[in-house]
Amino acid sequence: MVVPSSGGAPPVPPISPYGTLQGSLFCYDANKAAFESVPSGSSEPLPSKKCILVGGLSDGLMPTPYTQDLEKECHKLGWSFVMPILSSSYLGFGNGDLERDSQEISALMWYLTCHRSAETFALVGHSTGCQNAVHFSKHGQADMVQKTKVIALQAPVSDREEAVWETSKYDTYLEIANKLKEEGKELEMMPRAAFWAPITAQRYLGLHAKGGADDFFSSDWTDEELVDRLGHMSNVSDRKVLVAFSGADEYVPKQLDCKRMSERLCKAINGGKEEGVSVECFLPNANHNLSEAEGDKEKFAQKVAEYLRNL
Repeated sequence: MVVPSSGGAPPVPPISPYGTLQGSLFCYDANKAAFESVPSGSSEPLPSKKCILVGGLSDGLMPTPYTQDLEKECHKLGWSFVMPILSSSYLGFGNGDLERDSQEISALMWYLTCHRSAETFALVGHSTGCQNAVHFSKHGQADMVQKTKVIALQAPVSDREEAVWETSKYDTYLEIANKLKEEGKELEMMPRAAFWAPITAQRYLGLHAKGGADDFFSSDWTDEELVDRLGHMSNVSDRKVLVAFSGADEYVPKQLDCKRMSERLCKAINGGKEEGVSVECFLPNANHNLSEAEGDKEKFAQKVAEYLRNL
């Protein structure tokens, strides 16, 4: 909105649908900040149980429409609610990767452990934040991974399949990225038309090449290949993994059977078994970030809370 310099008051901006949160903003590693809110009436020491929300590409603080709903459910159970700014937040993802993100999530958890009373974590990922959760559970700091007892994957969709479906010049840009990699220039930027944000060839391949670093959730993987990518998430025996797939997700190919894909992801997380640590939360009418169909935000937040309640 352009605010006029003179000639009357500007129009009143709409109230944010994401709500209002109150809490503490702190640095957890060099110039990286995070926000923590605690239940009303909490005093020192801070709650030992922390739920961390990580958004997707271009997200930062308050990344989803259900942010406040999730915070409320956490507070009802005595959990605090944490949102980090990573180097990959906002438009920083284009020159980063999942390895850097996992290091920073580990650093956040270590800081919370040392300075903010943390003992137990839940990690909620939205969209590409799901890739962060999957990668962290294998490559994060080992003791922090063990302390992460609940992981929720909300909208675990394939960036590669979305690009193939939406981008007419997908093969052209993939060829450019591969050529830069072959020349040892994978950290060079892709042409501006290749993507909606500045992005290196390395990150472009991670998101869009088959078998790229981010390619965990593609429907063309066999069941065995999905197990290879996701099965490690069941390695913590007392952990629960919630898979919340949306039936009307606008970022998946229209021909995809979303319910079937949700079931396949759950089975893969269980190491190929029907039963195990994963729990399905299929939302048949929901869109990607749960902003449209009535009740989806609340249903997802309450489902996460079911598993926080038992810890």
